[in-house]
Amino acid sequence: MSWTKASEIVELIRKRLGLEEEFFIVERVWSKEVGIEGISLTGYKNGTIFAKTQSSVAVSELNFRKKKIINKINEYIGSAKIKNIKIKIEA
Repeated sequence: MSWTKASEIVELIRKRLGLEEEFFIVERVWSKEVGIEGISLTGYKNGTIFAKTQSSVAVSELNFRKKKIINKINEYIGSAKIKNIKIKIEA
């Protein structure tokens, strides 16, 4: 019987779920650098970050700072992979 390394298992699961390295970078940078209260990330796909909030004030602040936030995240990633941030207000 041959053993499979844990790192190989994690890599397979990560790929199956579509969790690329950028997802983890986006999540860390968001919590460290963005600092807008009441906004939580809900996903990342094809260069777009998806987020949700219950606050229209948070949406306004995000829209005001969107370009700066995208630039900051891309700086951490090392390329211009993030193109947009879409936010949804949930009641």
